[in-house]
Amino acid sequence: MNRRSTENEIFDFRSGESGFSYIEVMVAMVILLVGILGVLAAISASVLQSRGQQQQLTARHIAATTMESIMSPKETDPTRLGWKAIGNVGSNPDGAGIPQGVFLTGWRPVLPNAGPDEVIGTADDSGTPLEGFQRQITITDICDPDRPSPICPTPGIWAVRMRSVEVRVRYSIGLAIREEVLRTVLTDYSVQN
Repeated sequence: MNRRSTENEIFDFRSGESGFSYIEVMVAMVILLVGILGVLAAISASVLQSRGQQQQLTARHIAATTMESIMSPKETDPTRLGWKAIGNVGSNPDGAGIPQGVFLTGWRPVLPNAGPDEVIGTADDSGTPLEGFQRQITITDICDPDRPSPICPTPGIWAVRMRSVEVRVRYSIGLAIREEVLRTVLTDYSVQN
């Protein structure tokens, strides 16, 4: 009987427990759900960061390509475009007062193909705009105190030989708007023997 009463006690002990309570199951599900949501948030953040790095790299490439295209007419085709063309539309007037600058002002869609002038950032660019990217080219004359030009505080007779060039590329990562900026100074000083 000793043995039988022990089995009954064990049986009775087990029959008193009917499994997990409803509250215990709900708490376990909430804990599991919080863990799953944490993992999903981490994956989402990782994907967004990866996309952001890709967008940033593309924006840097656009800015560098644009800057190279701005510098090239001065060096490679001085007779057709040359130094006089390195300016925003409406700038760089010639002797007759006619503006010579060819680069568009303001925020513009990034068009992938240079037009007939073979220069990126001008009015004849073509192609489907790159989605999510805009470009702004700002070219400003700089006063050279050693050779004052008409734009200097004390106007001189020399032609403008220095220009500040800034290329901004705007892109978005999710709802955040980002910009890549590239700046340089171009000069048009010829080497004299």
